[in-house]
Amino acid sequence: MNEKIYDVIIIGGGPAGLTAGIYVGRSKLSTLIIESEGIGSLLMAHKIDNYPGFPEGISGKELYTLMKKQAEKFGAEFLSATLLGFDVYSDTESKIVKTDKGNFKAKVVIIATGTGKNGNKKLKGEEEFLGKGVSYCATCDGAFTKNLNVSLLGQGEEVAEEALFLTKFSKTIKIFVNEKEFKCHKDTLDALTASGKVEIITDAKLLEIKGGEYVEELVIEKDGETKNYPSDFAFLYLGTKNNTEMYGEFADLDNQGNIVTKDGLKINIEGMYAAGDIRSGVVRQVTTAVADGTVAAMEAIKEILKKK
Repeated sequence: MNEKIYDVIIIGGGPAGLTAGIYVGRSKLSTLIIESEGIGSLLMAHKIDNYPGFPEGISGKELYTLMKKQAEKFGAEFLSATLLGFDVYSDTESKIVKTDKGNFKAKVVIIATGTGKNGNKKLKGEEEFLGKGVSYCATCDGAFTKNLNVSLLGQGEEVAEEALFLTKFSKTIKIFVNEKEFKCHKDTLDALTASGKVEIITDAKLLEIKGGEYVEELVIEKDGETKNYPSDFAFLYLGTKNNTEMYGEFADLDNQGNIVTKDGLKINIEGMYAAGDIRSGVVRQVTTAVADGTVAAMEAIKEILKKK
């Protein structure tokens, strides 16, 4: 885990997240913006005619580039990564944001991930076997894997740490990575190797999860060929969680999977805010997302300064 504690981590690089980054960075607070680079409603907008200050219109990509440049000018750091989840309870001083590029700590988190994804596309078999061998949390369900053959699918330190936890219970552990290299800290990798239980398979893409009543095997594409691997559990760290699975533990959601906010765009956990299209009941325009980013940032700034 990156031991640096940021003042603010912003999840999402759209207009709400970028605006929050501008305000927080300009206030001399350390800021990390985690985004899925190249993805988002703003980037897909061919032309925006109703954003103030651009009488001839501006493309979504141009507006994104200008806003990002401004956030960087004020010191905001950017990371392109897949959001895997949060740990908002174990540390009273900070929140942990989990990604495929590592875990990061912050005093305050602003969620600005865009339109709710309760209909998010799942992998074949994922929804069918959820709770029947498919899980998103090895530390939650690891005790159920005693003497079983398990698999983890994903990339990064979070996957490595989860696999290391499973070595206390599972018979064998396979880590499938859809890249040429498994990226984690050397000491974690050494511990996995020393356990004698872990096999790392790179350039491996999960196609399907199969089974009867419970998970029995994974269909994996590797080197242009398809192969079935026996597995009793599949722990997924691939960014396929919908909003209920991602946020439902600590935030109230509406039936579309959007976060219900309180005054100041706060959610149920102290030090956490939601802004932009992820919020319930908002008009979904660039201007309203920018307004939300401003409000969330100003509230976050006040909260941090009161504690200093």
